[in-house]
Amino acid sequence: MPAFRGSPLRTRFTTGFFRAWGTAALLFLLPWVVYGSTVSLRYGLRDDYAILREAREEPGKILRVCGAMGRPLYGWMLERTTRAAEDLDGLRGLRALAVLGLGLLAVVLYLLLRAEGWKQVPAALLAAFIPLIPSAQVVANWSICWPQAVALLASAGAFALTRQAIGTDGAWRGGARGRLLLVGGALALAASTLIYQASGPFYAVLLAAVLVTRRHEDLRAPARWLFRHVSVLGVGLGLAYVVTRVSFAVGMFTPSPRMALERHLLDKAAWFVTQVLPKALALTAIDDTDAAPAWGYWPMVGVTLGVLLLTLVVEGRRTGRAGVATWLLALVGLTGVAYCASLLAGERWPTYRTLFALAGVWSVFFFAGVVKLGEHWPRHGPRVAGAVLALLVAVSGLLAHQQSLELFAWPQLRELELMRQGAAALIPERTPRVFVLTARQTDSSAPQRYLDEFGSVSVDTEWVAKELFAFSARERFPDARVRYRFDAGPVLPQARAYDILVDMRQLRTTTSRPIQLAR
Repeated sequence: MPAFRGSPLRTRFTTGFFRAWGTAALLFLLPWVVYGSTVSLRYGLRDDYAILREAREEPGKILRVCGAMGRPLYGWMLERTTRAAEDLDGLRGLRALAVLGLGLLAVVLYLLLRAEGWKQVPAALLAAFIPLIPSAQVVANWSICWPQAVALLASAGAFALTRQAIGTDGAWRGGARGRLLLVGGALALAASTLIYQASGPFYAVLLAAVLVTRRHEDLRAPARWLFRHVSVLGVGLGLAYVVTRVSFAVGMFTPSPRMALERHLLDKAAWFVTQVLPKALALTAIDDTDAAPAWGYWPMVGVTLGVLLLTLVVEGRRTGRAGVATWLLALVGLTGVAYCASLLAGERWPTYRTLFALAGVWSVFFFAGVVKLGEHWPRHGPRVAGAVLALLVAVSGLLAHQQSLELFAWPQLRELELMRQGAAALIPERTPRVFVLTARQTDSSAPQRYLDEFGSVSVDTEWVAKELFAFSARERFPDARVRYRFDAGPVLPQARAYDILVDMRQLRTTTSRPIQLAR
């Protein structure tokens, strides 16, 4: 036995074991390092303040609203956690849950990639990259988005179950156990979709990761394999849709107008190619609503397309038409699968939180393309490819950290501070008239803005202004009931119409203070 303990076999086993789980531990910690600073800050974003109040004062409302949009599990999770959160300190806890989910997602992705034949370094780098993309930044920095991390984990878990029941040639296997695995995978996909519809198709990310690692002499084998998996995905999504429609039919929830299906699919496809796909191709660079995107946005789109085009050429020389056809099948097919929920929905709102699966699919192809190009130069290519991908992950981590502060936390802290200044002017013994001059999105103090996510202004509507001022008043006078008459709008009324003015259009002014008039 002493000789066995020192044997090369045992040494290789223990070294591999500790290397794998050491890598997994580092991947779990990475999102905490990147997003930890924003988790610790006390801020809310847009809907956060209303949901905090509704969870406390209107039990069941959050579930009804989310259920009306086909997300009952999202509503159930959000209502219970926000009720426990209570205040801004609690919102930090919700963001911590999101970061926890992203860390677990990185570990799960790494283990699945290794199980499907990815080498150690590319698998670790891709698993590290996915929690850093813009879609992940939204999940990590917007408190109410934390259930999306659970939905992504459920989708990845569905693949982990289903892969054991479908052979590499696309044949069913496993007998009764295989059928149970398929049922479990479909149920996990349904649960993921009932949390957030756009997260269920994250399954496609792992399908892409498998297809790019296998070499096929005949296109029929990967096509059959892909068809089997997409069928399971379709069953899961379909089951979620049936559950949603039944909940509407029995009166459990009232369907939202946002549940309408798209009627002009060709027009939607053109919109997808021009307005959505470039955001996924840009990988770690983000778009801008008010101006031209940052300097790296379109170059990154070009780099991604260039890498994939070169990869197709290299694959054509190495594996012939079958290899190129497999990649094209995966590229086109899985792009549609990854965004299928949003393509079928009548709404056209290309937010990054709906792009997670799509961006993940193209990230897989980009990483696999760089690896394959490196293999074309056997002597130094793999090391160069690893260095390029490591540099991309490092830059993405720095960007994710910086954007979390500059485009999420700090702008929201400025809005909160203006409201706190207004609430500080309240006198409990009086009933002043308060007017909040709502901001325009162009008043954002952030250096960049995209829709209602990155750099967005929260107080651009009356209902957000009302919720945030009420929150600030409760925070300022926790033990006293403060009365005031509130109004808000985009146009400044006459001076006699208010006693306290909170001008949210001063966000860009560092020394801004609310205007107080004589009572």
